[in-house]
Amino acid sequence: MDVQRLLQQESDGWTRLMDVLADIPEDRVDEPTLTPEGWSAKDAMFHLAYWQDDCARVLTSIAQGTFDPVAEDAIDIQSLNDEGFLRSRDMDAGTVRTGLLAAHERAVAAFGALETITPEAWEWFEESGPLHYAKHVEDLEAWLRG
Repeated sequence: MDVQRLLQQESDGWTRLMDVLADIPEDRVDEPTLTPEGWSAKDAMFHLAYWQDDCARVLTSIAQGTFDPVAEDAIDIQSLNDEGFLRSRDMDAGTVRTGLLAAHERAVAAFGALETITPEAWEWFEESGPLHYAKHVEDLEAWLRG
């Protein structure tokens, strides 16, 4: 495992995400046209923040030796995404953006605090970070061009 490569991918992906979020005009951040399901850019930010927070939680449990992969595999990801979408609808964009920044810091710090990078830690950090950012950056860029 090349931890430095993963950290660089995370940093590069985060920078790209922040750049595309900075390009979104304030009057469009709540526009529910990002996805066919009616997500806005704000909803995508909340979604990313949720999974960054969850990543930090899992990485902390890995560090503490309390990680339960069976319980994690039983999670209904679609239900969590749907619940997050409903919660984000009532939040203002500034609060969501602040939450995203804080969640990112928690996830990166939790990864950095690991004494040993397990395959599960790697997967959670990569999936919640650079791979996840790339998916939503692609959607946001297409939406902005559209």
